Amino acid sequence: MHVVITLSPAGDRVVVASDLPVVDVLRTYRLRWAMESAFSALKSRGLNLEATHMTAPERISRLFGLLCIALAWMTRIGAQRTAPHAPRRDNRGRAVVSQTRIGWQILSQAARWGGDDFWNCLRLLGMPFPTASTSVSQSVRC
Repeated sequence: MHVVITLSPAGDRVVVASDLPVVDVLRTYRLRWAMESAFSALKSRGLNLEATHMTAPERISRLFGLLCIALAWMTRIGAQRTAPHAPRRDNRGRAVVSQTRIGWQILSQAARWGGDDFWNCLRLLGMPFPTASTSVSQSVRC
């Protein structure tokens, strides 16, 4: 068992215990945390997957796929909106409002009122995310 203690970029102490090699512990934890955040957004903190009370596996699977597309779409819209300027941060360095929440606000208004805003959002669904190190977009194949 390895225990790794470090500080996050926001200054929070992070303690991770794992049987992975020390070099891989934090990289793997970051990936896991990203997945936990995504599931949280799909479930209770965002798209309310659990509120459907569905039990049929094939129906849950289809809905889950649709919600994953919606989550990626909202995040893409938020990333586009925040690209020219960084979002406001709190005193710990965290974004006050996530890119996904910003995308949800924009998309819900665009879907409600239609017009050019909705079509602009729809066009973004087909565009790849820019890479973190550069503003040039790269295609991703699934």
